[in-house]
Amino acid sequence: MIRFIFLLISLVCSYSFADGNYRKELENFAQKLVFEKYHSQFELETSEKLVLKVAPLDKRINYPYCKTGLVGEIVKNKIKSTTSVKISCLDETPWTNYLRVKVTVLQKAVIATHALSKGQTLNESNITAAYMDKSRIRNGSFISPESLYGTRLKRNLSADKVVKARDICFVCKGDKVIINAVKTGLSIQASGIALGDANVGGTVRVKNSRTQRIVVGTVSDLKKVQVSF
Repeated sequence: MIRFIFLLISLVCSYSFADGNYRKELENFAQKLVFEKYHSQFELETSEKLVLKVAPLDKRINYPYCKTGLVGEIVKNKIKSTTSVKISCLDETPWTNYLRVKVTVLQKAVIATHALSKGQTLNESNITAAYMDKSRIRNGSFISPESLYGTRLKRNLSADKVVKARDICFVCKGDKVIINAVKTGLSIQASGIALGDANVGGTVRVKNSRTQRIVVGTVSDLKKVQVSF
């Protein structure tokens, strides 16, 4: 009798394990369909990655093994933040199930490792790179922390906050900067004081420390301004 009970328990456990494995197979099948469909329609940047999460199937429902092979399709043939996948089996006793797959694109961005104050200089100890939900990141973010080392904050930032172009300045008001005056075939360097804030590619007014002349130039790098004459 005891041997029979152990055998019965073993059979029930084996069935439960097999059933659980098949549910996982169905979930993986749906995820694979969405993965392939996404990559056929969209192209990820090198700083992005795709994350798919399938809503688990109900463990209370029995999903018969499909002998003829699963057939799947994306509902309405459209990838959305939550994509529905129809999975069918065309066995003698056919069945159909719908699975939901959450689609998230993560984008690499520079964030503050802890709360930072206005005027602080960014460095390897207070900023890092992390993957964030792309839908939460607006224009003006950065990918590489190293590219921001030496810049200063124009406002306070809370921990894990994405660093945006509007938050920093490569040249800040009052900074001592190098002025690179360029003319065809000639380049002259001078020192100056920035009269405003700007980032790479932006324009800023600078006072030449020697001549006291004020010029307008384009920020080319950290504390560097290029002027054409």
